[in-house]
Amino acid sequence: MNRLIDRYFIREFIPPFVFSIFALTFILLMDQLFRLIDLFVRKGLPLDIVGQILIYTLPLIVSYTAPMAILVAIVMNFGRFAQDNEILALKTNGLSFFSIMKAPFMFTLLFMIFLILFNNYILPESNHRVRNLMLDVSRKRPAVRLPEGIFTNEFPGYTIYIGKKDERHSKIYDVTIYDLKNGLMITAPNGELKDFEETDILQFILYNGELHQLIDQVKYQRTEFSKQTINIKINTDIVRKERKHRNENELNVNGLRVEIEKAKREIDNLKSDITKFGNEAINSYMEGDMHGYDVARFQIEKKLSTLKGKMRRHSRYEIEINKKFSLAFACLVFVIIGAPFGYLFKRGGIAGILLGILLFSSYYILVLAGEEFADRRGFSSFWAMWLPNLILLAFGMCLFIFAEYERIPFKRLFK
Repeated sequence: MNRLIDRYFIREFIPPFVFSIFALTFILLMDQLFRLIDLFVRKGLPLDIVGQILIYTLPLIVSYTAPMAILVAIVMNFGRFAQDNEILALKTNGLSFFSIMKAPFMFTLLFMIFLILFNNYILPESNHRVRNLMLDVSRKRPAVRLPEGIFTNEFPGYTIYIGKKDERHSKIYDVTIYDLKNGLMITAPNGELKDFEETDILQFILYNGELHQLIDQVKYQRTEFSKQTINIKINTDIVRKERKHRNENELNVNGLRVEIEKAKREIDNLKSDITKFGNEAINSYMEGDMHGYDVARFQIEKKLSTLKGKMRRHSRYEIEINKKFSLAFACLVFVIIGAPFGYLFKRGGIAGILLGILLFSSYYILVLAGEEFADRRGFSSFWAMWLPNLILLAFGMCLFIFAEYERIPFKRLFK
């Protein structure tokens, strides 16, 4: 009898799961579609390139919609079972709530294993290919070459770091630009980014920043400015080529571990260099050698700026490696929280869809908050990615106990 019940629950679970994953993927894809239509209509990109970008974007969307579909389907199913009194009938015949939800749980466990492999192999490769495509077409959108929180050498003669971008308003924040030809470092807390396609110029307008320059390795010069305009010539040729460098979301677990160890070594070397220059600065100051002191201070500021980027990079690698597993594990959490939630509050159909989306939105907000704290405020990457799962898991276990013993807290609020 139990096998018959398990097959029935699986048969009833799969259709809403498949429907949810397709519907949710289409909804989230709409934002990308508008962006791609703009590339095709306004930027004149070939239709086949736009189609490839769309295909390579799908795995990233599916990595989020798959756990969401699990949650929506389980809430819908158990909500309908509760409305039709099917679960009550089974419990009357001696079945526990755990045995009733065992089949969806086992199905989700297998799907979680698939999602881990998907996030580790398919997703990084698709992210890498879509990034290559976007870099190839960046002649028409050069700001694509400026990712957040990363030192980029995409523009010959310059190394550029952008802490944060607001593409909608063309704003940039926490800017560092190295003019390699003139030995000049330019820093600014904020600025604007303008693209002049007709003249192939990318213009930076920086506010309230500083110019740092080491002249002949002897004389250090620092100049403050209220506004500074920098025009960078961009390459207008579109060349399709494979790039070996990969960002954190383009690496599998093994690649991320290699990069984490590499980043650790670079951070240790930078700290040693800062200590060395700090000692030189102290010695120069004590000896009255102000030129030597200024040179050492310039080197320290340059190393500190690089160190900040390396530490943030290291944090992002750790966030990504934890996210690959935490998002997949969330599927099990959603079964534990979704089954009793749907049963206790008897919400199937459209109501079940809305409740599932509401629960996932709460989880996603916690994940985004965790990423922000780990990326910018030094919070542990492990806890940032796993704490949302633990919070919802605790909530789900409480609901499971209520469902097992027929205790429904705050039931009046849902009538």
